[in-house]
Amino acid sequence: MKTNLFRGLCILAVAVLIGCAAEKSKPALTYYHGQTPPDSYFEVVSCTPQEIEFRIKVKFGSKHMYHLILEGDKPLAEGWFPTMLGAADSYRLVIKAREGVAFETGKTYRLCIGSESPEYVAEYRSTYRCAVDYNFVLPPK
Repeated sequence: MKTNLFRGLCILAVAVLIGCAAEKSKPALTYYHGQTPPDSYFEVVSCTPQEIEFRIKVKFGSKHMYHLILEGDKPLAEGWFPTMLGAADSYRLVIKAREGVAFETGKTYRLCIGSESPEYVAEYRSTYRCAVDYNFVLPPK
């Protein structure tokens, strides 16, 4: 009887540990729109199915900001990039698509620039606030 009880408790303990160790699924983030500077502050310099190059004329207080290319609330490309304005009062952003993602000409995308990583934000909130927001359509070649 004691042996069966001990085995049962061991099995229960293992099941609880496995359940605790399993990764919790997090809900998708909602990306709230931020300020929308005039279109003249953004320029799509070039684009391929794998990357987009921008020239951005927005001055930020931070030296690095988190940049995301979104389709709806789905991130297609993202990363930390420097935002220091150069001699031309702009900075260059070359952002590459995630693996398995291809940018399409004629399609509307959204550039969201924020001050935090979405992974960090997702630990505490379900919303990500973009400091700057820019909707754009990739021009045909």
